[in-house]
Amino acid sequence: MTETLESPKQDLQSTWFDNFVAKLRVHELALETNTASEEVRSFYDTIFSGNIDSMALMNKTHIQKHFVGKIIVDYVKIIHQNSPLKLAFDYNDSEILVWAEIPNDDEAMERKLIMAEAKINAKYHEFGFDMTTTIVEARDFMAIPNHYKTFID
Repeated sequence: MTETLESPKQDLQSTWFDNFVAKLRVHELALETNTASEEVRSFYDTIFSGNIDSMALMNKTHIQKHFVGKIIVDYVKIIHQNSPLKLAFDYNDSEILVWAEIPNDDEAMERKLIMAEAKINAKYHEFGFDMTTTIVEARDFMAIPNHYKTFID
């Protein structure tokens, strides 16, 4: 009797495919029984429509959520020990915008924010995302723009 041992890669692939098919079956049952969440129902409606533009938009939205969340968490981790007075975020298709208000003449904090932006850009540029930071000082008396989401106020 000859036994063949699967390589770790084959075992990983086999497990991944088994889990993937099982998840598809769970979704199939949920759709058939009208117990699927709106997110699951919307996902499959888009796939079943065959509309490539809709599928691409859905994919883009999921990618943005994934990377924007990771980028903001990484950025906050980098600056957490010396945060600005005010901090807010916004994003568009491929860019995370940072609004930071720092104490007057705090060049060390300004350098730290610029370095944090550089680290984020070095890590995420290859995925199509970059960060741009606007730094103002307290004496500028500038309000956080309305389209930004306040993180520290």
